[in-house]
Amino acid sequence: MTDRTRVTEDISRLLEELDEIHPLLQSEAADSERLRRPTPVVQDALRASGIFGLMVPAELGGMAASPLQILQVMEKLSHADSSLGWLVRAVASETATAATYLSDEAVAELFTGGGFPLVAGQSTAFTGQAVRDGGGYRVSGVWQFAPGVSMATHINLAVTVRETGERLVCLVPRSALRISDNWDMLGLRATASLDYRAEDLLVDDTYVFRIGPEHVRRGRSVHGLSPALMAGLHQAAWSQGVGRRMLDELRELTRRKDPAGGSPVTSDEFFAEYARHFSHVRGTMALLRETWGDNESTLAARARLDDEQETMSRLACSLASRTAVEISQLVHRFAGAQVMRDGTLQRFFRDSHAGSQHRGSSHIVTQKCGRMLSGTLPTGSHWGFFDLVVPEQAAAGA
Repeated sequence: MTDRTRVTEDISRLLEELDEIHPLLQSEAADSERLRRPTPVVQDALRASGIFGLMVPAELGGMAASPLQILQVMEKLSHADSSLGWLVRAVASETATAATYLSDEAVAELFTGGGFPLVAGQSTAFTGQAVRDGGGYRVSGVWQFAPGVSMATHINLAVTVRETGERLVCLVPRSALRISDNWDMLGLRATASLDYRAEDLLVDDTYVFRIGPEHVRRGRSVHGLSPALMAGLHQAAWSQGVGRRMLDELRELTRRKDPAGGSPVTSDEFFAEYARHFSHVRGTMALLRETWGDNESTLAARARLDDEQETMSRLACSLASRTAVEISQLVHRFAGAQVMRDGTLQRFFRDSHAGSQHRGSSHIVTQKCGRMLSGTLPTGSHWGFFDLVVPEQAAAGA
């Protein structure tokens, strides 16, 4: 059996497992919201499914999923539960980041017998400070909005070295940090996106790594993608699942209403708007599949994505997020009291707005994509993280 065949079979089994646990996720959703984290039975079901190993390299017991497979899995989970989709995308990404970049010594300690740690954190938010100390670094700082901290065994700390300005990521046990149980938000309530703090914490070099294609230690070429593109892929998949679920809920609401009763969801205006938004979801998914299928071909050839591929990846993510928000506005306009009542439709409505705050899907990203695609930028302009790097700007900042 080839590695590609095994991965395909693993993904198929995972999709079947998500179908099997779907009733459980629905029945536990309200309690997860109340607890502000997945209930214990949901946590156990997610671990047992293997979904947290979605992007972990195959040599460490993970699924080593391709971008298109990630899109398929995360869209499906987010359609089932928007908060769980948001949490899993974060923990699966951070776990894969550690698996991809950690030293061989650290991997030998943590990824044993086909098992692996669950890693949460913010490996791209370099708000911490590090100072060199012997064979490691002393780290201090505060990090915010890390989904899945309540489930994690370890946390990634993104830091800047005070003496050199170098950016590093440190992996530490969750028990070594001060966790703030301060997640009380309007949406994504079940994600436990908590803040955490390190105070003069010594981290051995073994558990310190650098992120970027040139620092990849193991795994398929997909792990050479920038963190911004991987975040965008997950954001797009999540938005697609959430948008599609809100349309499904509206459809069920329509079926329960008597057209003779004059309900807004049985009006001709509603049906026209419903069809328009339905086409947007289908169209955006087609764009995502085309864009990431093209990216996969480039990555398989061990080549770097060009500027247009990077731009289209960001643009597709932004469009998917905008589509989900527009569907939430459709819900607000036509669902009436149903969106105000506690329940699935309200939860997805709130979560869609909370998730749209992600930096990678903002309207500013779309504006920058337009600048790149229009060909009006100076030669040498390229993407940094979520921002464009324009030569004049780089010179001015030097």
